[in-house]
Amino acid sequence: MLTFPDLLKDPSIDAVYIALPNSLHFEWALRAIKARKHVLLEKPSCSNGEEARALFNHPLVKAANAPVLLEAFHYRFHPAWQTFMSLIHDDAVAGPVQHAHAQQYLFKGVIPFDDIRWRYDLAGGAMMDFGTYTVNCLRQILREEPSQVIEAQWRGVPSSQSDRTEGQQIDQAMTATYKTESGATGSIIADLATSGGWPLLPSSWTKNLPSIGWPKCEAELGEKEVESPKSADGEKHFVKRKVILWNHLAPSVYHRIDVEDTHTIHRDGTVLKTWKESQNLKSYSWPSGDKQAYAGEDWWSTYHCQLHEFVNKIKGREGSGVWVDGDDSIKQMEAIDRTYEKAGMKLRPTSKFELPV
Repeated sequence: MLTFPDLLKDPSIDAVYIALPNSLHFEWALRAIKARKHVLLEKPSCSNGEEARALFNHPLVKAANAPVLLEAFHYRFHPAWQTFMSLIHDDAVAGPVQHAHAQQYLFKGVIPFDDIRWRYDLAGGAMMDFGTYTVNCLRQILREEPSQVIEAQWRGVPSSQSDRTEGQQIDQAMTATYKTESGATGSIIADLATSGGWPLLPSSWTKNLPSIGWPKCEAELGEKEVESPKSADGEKHFVKRKVILWNHLAPSVYHRIDVEDTHTIHRDGTVLKTWKESQNLKSYSWPSGDKQAYAGEDWWSTYHCQLHEFVNKIKGREGSGVWVDGDDSIKQMEAIDRTYEKAGMKLRPTSKFELPV
């Protein structure tokens, strides 16, 4: 069997996918770039912000002819996510984002207690797994950095299940709230061992039973004044929008985008009329006539869409325009660091690897 070092030496291999434990991403991404291999790097890109800055600002990565390096946030490459984003950031009918929410759940018991995700020395924890998605979604929706962590609370691996000295620094779940420079707020829930919350049954009966919740992203937008040709003199028409995307991680299997627009007619500060308009959408392909329309088939998964764009970038083709650049990946890890700090936890350990000259 070929080892990873063997792959890097093989001249017939142009690109590698790095899905090693989080703590090894920094080292092997640099080794691969030095070996002139294009790199699809599993999220999170690194163990912390320090590593991310060192990786994405490295001279080998910044060089004009550097191999392609992409952090694998696959959901962003699917038409469902891009349609969701277009409904949020439609300046014609949507005001600025006031609040964003992202959530991810996994059944309790799916991940055994000897899994690498529960090891601090391997940069494990919920924020380094599902939490990376929730924070990334939040940053996409808000379109600015959640620079202030208002609150962060975590649930650790049970001490009875951890024989490691750093066991109490591993989060099974994290909830956090954020605020941006403009005053918009955001919240996340990332839980790798979800239990309880069963409907119609007492919580004491179900608190230890595995449970689940839908992956969901939500955006609440401020009011926007819109043109209304039927409005009488002195009347103003406002729209306030809310958009929810269900199952953004596997939209090719199933997803739904809910759009609710609340309309109000004002005159001299008095509300004359209000009504709601709702629609449920699905988006498995790019709109007809869009420059991205060639970029996929309805059955493509998020991973397929991502791989297509990765190859486009390597080949120098135009592609869809969807990408995750190095600056984005750095800010992503810095947001995770801020969350851990607010929760009173240690940052994941920094690699001691130095690239040989």
